[in-house]
Amino acid sequence: MVEIEGYKVVPLRLTPDAKDCHSIYMREHFIRLMDPNKPKGRTLFLLNIPPYVTEDSLKTFFKGAGGVESVTFAAKPGKDETEQWLEQSKAPFTNTKAPFKFKVAYVVFRKSSVLAKALAFNSIDLFNSSGNCLIESGMELWHSEYNSFILDNVKTQELIDAYMKGYDRRQLKELRTAKNGHADADGWVTVGKEGRNAGFEQKESVIGRLENKLAKDKKTKELKNFYTFQIRESKMQNIVELRQKYEEDKRKIELLKQSRRFRPF
Repeated sequence: MVEIEGYKVVPLRLTPDAKDCHSIYMREHFIRLMDPNKPKGRTLFLLNIPPYVTEDSLKTFFKGAGGVESVTFAAKPGKDETEQWLEQSKAPFTNTKAPFKFKVAYVVFRKSSVLAKALAFNSIDLFNSSGNCLIESGMELWHSEYNSFILDNVKTQELIDAYMKGYDRRQLKELRTAKNGHADADGWVTVGKEGRNAGFEQKESVIGRLENKLAKDKKTKELKNFYTFQIRESKMQNIVELRQKYEEDKRKIELLKQSRRFRPF
């Protein structure tokens, strides 16, 4: 079997009598940074996967080697590429699907021994024992994609109803937590109109009193001579006040002298 830069090259067969087949490159997946979703020693990495190959078809084939834990796709190799691929294919209440393009695949097995058996395969056969293909391609795939693009109103309404029921349950739980004054996951306590932490009633008179109190507290708690420019201005103001006081004292002394002058006649 041909190998290229550590990858084993195997043909992708859709029928038992296929001759000119698409080539898949596979090897054991290993990276420096550990990924819990792709454990070392149990993950098979596949390159050059055609757009029409599905996760179920690969899972069905590799079950012949042993237990398969998961099969995931990505647009290209990378740590967060699988998450981005899944985000594009799981938009709620829409018919959005994953990109239809060539991709890479990660097959995670339950045991390390199964990985060695999978690497020993000489081809990837996506057909059953009867010779029927496990995936759709060509006009058959185009027809299925076109039909799935049309949303079913009944199923869509069921999805919306189920989502809204879950949303109502979450809102009710948050409301009960707020009434009890319990902190949420981030440590914040929601203050509501009921319960132990009821807060204050937002009337104009109450708000006015609070604003006046805040204005007074601001005046009393205002920092003085904290910044450099405040210290400089305070010194200048003090000098001006001292000069004014000096002039006033001089005038007072002159008045006292004039009033106490001795006049014998």
